[in-house]
Amino acid sequence: MKTLLPLGLVAAFGCATVAMRAEHTIAELDRLPGRSDPVRAVCRDQSGGAVGRLPIQLRPETGPRATEAAFVDCMDVMSVFVSVAMENGDTTDDGLGIVRNGLAGLDSESLTDTCDEHFPAWQALWVQEGRFRSLDAAVVDDESIARYDFWMQRCRRVLRPVAATAS
Repeated sequence: MKTLLPLGLVAAFGCATVAMRAEHTIAELDRLPGRSDPVRAVCRDQSGGAVGRLPIQLRPETGPRATEAAFVDCMDVMSVFVSVAMENGDTTDDGLGIVRNGLAGLDSESLTDTCDEHFPAWQALWVQEGRFRSLDAAVVDDESIARYDFWMQRCRRVLRPVAATAS
């Protein structure tokens, strides 16, 4: 029974965890003009606060992993947002500025809507299943629902601090 929950989580999120390596995100951002440095700096600052959101009893043993996970989440989400925001001639720094300006002052519901709007771009960039087709209820399976929930949870967790610092 103890092993069923971890196995279920691995099976449910197995496809989505492929994108959970900072190297993939950095490589993708390095293909853009301006490279990954501006996004990496924002994510480093943001991930530094991850330890402070843990109970004090867990900080010594799980703090480094929480910081690393927050950095990877931030890089994954922000790479999608910056890539979508950029236009011809923009650098990643310009894209990051557009994202920050767009997030400034958004409430929780608006952040959720923004994450939802960027889900197809995340799928196209990381999951490679984004075909930008309309959603057909007959095609939706449990795996795509798990992927959507995975994206939405990470996206909101990353965007809240960015929106707060952009205000």
